[in-house]
Amino acid sequence: MRILITGSDGAVGKEIAYLLKKNNKIELLQLTKNKTKRKNFFYQDLTKPIDYKFKKIDVIVHCAAKNPLSKNGNNEKNIYLLNLKITKNIINFSNKNNIKKIIFLSAMDVYGSINNQILQENYKTINSNLYGKSKLEAEKLFCKKKNKFKAICLRIPGVFISDLTRNRPLIISLIKKIIKNDDLYVYNIEKKFNNIIDPYEIVKFINNILNRSVQSNVYNFSASQPITFIKLINLIKKGFQSKSKVIEKKTNKKSFIISTKKIQNHFKINLATTSEIVKRGCVTILKKKTLFIAKK
Repeated sequence: MRILITGSDGAVGKEIAYLLKKNNKIELLQLTKNKTKRKNFFYQDLTKPIDYKFKKIDVIVHCAAKNPLSKNGNNEKNIYLLNLKITKNIINFSNKNNIKKIIFLSAMDVYGSINNQILQENYKTINSNLYGKSKLEAEKLFCKKKNKFKAICLRIPGVFISDLTRNRPLIISLIKKIIKNDDLYVYNIEKKFNNIIDPYEIVKFINNILNRSVQSNVYNFSASQPITFIKLINLIKKGFQSKSKVIEKKTNKKSFIISTKKIQNHFKINLATTSEIVKRGCVTILKKKTLFIAKK
């Protein structure tokens, strides 16, 4: 089975590609031109019709997207329109080339403002930004019955990657402060948290469904077994032997946990726990020796 990965030059797509190639044949599409020369690595402006004519593709893992932090991506209306162009081009390519499955990395942004304590897939979107709306519209287009392929849309939270050159998601900015023994100003520390996932868990799921019959659907995809935010911080501090102090701030922001019952029941799978993902991420960073930030 051959897998095409879009956005394979992005922070998340790059790690997913690295892990997927261990057990699969992969082709990589990147969004930007550069001098990188890698095997099976092709440049494609996904806002234009896809001109990939090399090897037959069975599955597409769609990681590429324009977001508010993308280069030249500050205009929300522009982000919305470009993401819809990308979606339609992938759909046209897939229908013409007999793609079997698309795994689409959607985002928690589709929900907008979240008032519920437990977030389920049927939560009605409130005040979503245009980036979130573009993800939601993409889900609808991918899941249309007239498509020749089946689409699995994964609404993911911040992905715990090993790239510390970034300041997102939240856990990365926390780790950078913890490594430097900086004080941590946080809120809702006694509230439970599972708003996290990592590339290992995403790839484990992809490998699990490659040869399975599926129906197009949308799923929350995050860590299982939420833990309090203070426990999460203490796990990270322990991993990096940090002396950072935790200072709780007052806030009106509400915390929530993500329900993963739908995906676990549909596919009969167990997702890694929040503690497991946090520990795994810390170990991965230490092993890769990416601690470019000097401790104080």
